[in-house]
Amino acid sequence: MSHRTIELQQDYAARLAQALVYEAGERESAQAAFDRSHGRGPAFAGLAALRRQEYGRLDARAQVYLDYTGGGLYAQSQLDAHMAQLATNVYGNPHSSNPTSMAATKLVDQARDYVRHYFNADPAEYAVIFTANASGALKLLGESYPFEQDGQYLLTFDNHNSVNGIREYAVHHNARVQYAPISLPDLGLNEATMRALLTAPATGPNRLFAFPAQSNFSGVQHDLAWVNFAREQGWDVLLDCAAYVPTNRLDLAELKPDFVPLSFYKMFGYPTGLGALLARRETLRYLRRPW
Repeated sequence: MSHRTIELQQDYAARLAQALVYEAGERESAQAAFDRSHGRGPAFAGLAALRRQEYGRLDARAQVYLDYTGGGLYAQSQLDAHMAQLATNVYGNPHSSNPTSMAATKLVDQARDYVRHYFNADPAEYAVIFTANASGALKLLGESYPFEQDGQYLLTFDNHNSVNGIREYAVHHNARVQYAPISLPDLGLNEATMRALLTAPATGPNRLFAFPAQSNFSGVQHDLAWVNFAREQGWDVLLDCAAYVPTNRLDLAELKPDFVPLSFYKMFGYPTGLGALLARRETLRYLRRPW
């Protein structure tokens, strides 16, 4: 990319940002006009109050935030609650027997319980493994999944790069890698094609099927019924939910994916560097640590 192209892009971004900044009083009139045109009445006043209370820095900094695929915005109350907790307690490294360690361990256990509760996951069925992010969860899975000679790794073309990266582990163990195409023009999954791929005779042990609940590339939300259908055909299912769960509720009492990677900062912004791998305990038992 040339310097001139970069300069033009920067100039365009600056002009766009300037166009989005309202003069004093313009915002209120524009908001009122928008509400009238969309049939919004006093019931929506709470949304404006929430914005002022939790995200007032957007207006203070004249910012329009759109990068919700990259990460969510943290609320002011999150920061206040977290700082208050750190300021009024003493926490140590977990998994030891001293009081500060036990306090930290208790918080970690409570967090795991809350994650399972939020996703309606049975504690006897699902384990919660905290990671740095969804990519860290996927790397952990790729390193430990028992790919073998003539095993299979089936994934859709619109998977995140970290899901694509698992294929290198599959190839290393001589497993077969196959991509399921994306249909045009809707960028969805063709039902006939998917059924043919998922019902094809197994070529070997340990078959992993990976697809995103919501495509990180296109934003398309795929039919989650493929999760249980694939498992009925003998596949282990990796359901990438990093882009899906910030705006949708995943019910793990209804769907039974074997592995669910996600990034919490995409959901609520703070703290960064926090994700998880939700894994069915039955499947988790035969993963192999490479160290």
